Amino acid sequence: MSVYGPTGAVQGFYTCAFTTEDGRRGLTALTNTSNNGTVHRTMLRTRESALCGKPATSRRTATPPDPAVTNDLAR
Repeated sequence: MSVYGPTGAVQGFYTCAFTTEDGRRGLTALTNTSNNGTVHRTMLRTRESALCGKPATSRRTATPPDPAVTNDLAR
């Protein structure tokens, strides 16, 4: 499945807005933290669950952050 949308970060905030190719599912999210691996992984799991219809995984089985998205984080 293809999804489209931007991510963005500025010190203290991380945002994303995605939609599926067919436009049937979409997600917009904002956190008031950046440089926080736990929050970032939670957003990735939420994005996958919302856009792909997969159940969110627990923290113990979380996958590492997507390098393409991680590069967008303010450091």
